Amino acid sequence: MPSSAFRIVALALLFALTATAAGAQELAGSFDQLRVLLKPGETVLVTDGAGREVRGTVTDLSPSSLALRVGGARRTFLETDIASIQQRRPDPLSNGAKWGFVVGAGLGVLGGITIASEYEGSSGTALIPMLALVYGGIGAGAGAGIDAMHSSEQVIYGRRGTPAKVTLRPILSPGRRGLAASIAIGGRAGRP
Repeated sequence: MPSSAFRIVALALLFALTATAAGAQELAGSFDQLRVLLKPGETVLVTDGAGREVRGTVTDLSPSSLALRVGGARRTFLETDIASIQQRRPDPLSNGAKWGFVVGAGLGVLGGITIASEYEGSSGTALIPMLALVYGGIGAGAGAGIDAMHSSEQVIYGRRGTPAKVTLRPILSPGRRGLAASIAIGGRAGRP
């Protein structure tokens, strides 16, 4: 298989894996920002600072508080008491299309290699990138269609705090090679 076919397939797969969603939503960091995303009558899941979760319907949202209807009673949360707010939303179609393209292109490469191996010389190698792109396109469409039918709880508000820090350290010793990772969240460090 010529290296040009590998380059085309590798570039297509790299593009698919690194593509970001143009319509990706940002996380609201204040109630002023949250007012753009959330309207009265919508159902949300609120997690307070102690980790307790409350699901309710939004009745009012001010710059400093959120009022929910929970089981017929009104419950008010101050912005400082809320760690996160989640809402059921449709999945973005871009991630399904991206993974569908990757799977489809992989199958196209395998099929192209199988077919190309039947030809003598390099006459069949042109099929490899063509099949990768065709099957990648079919996979992207299927992945987007599957995502269109799926919704999940998505965080729409998160209290701003200390950002998480990930540290990677190589392990190079006789007989051992690897990577040690540590994660610091809010000033605390732990190993996964």
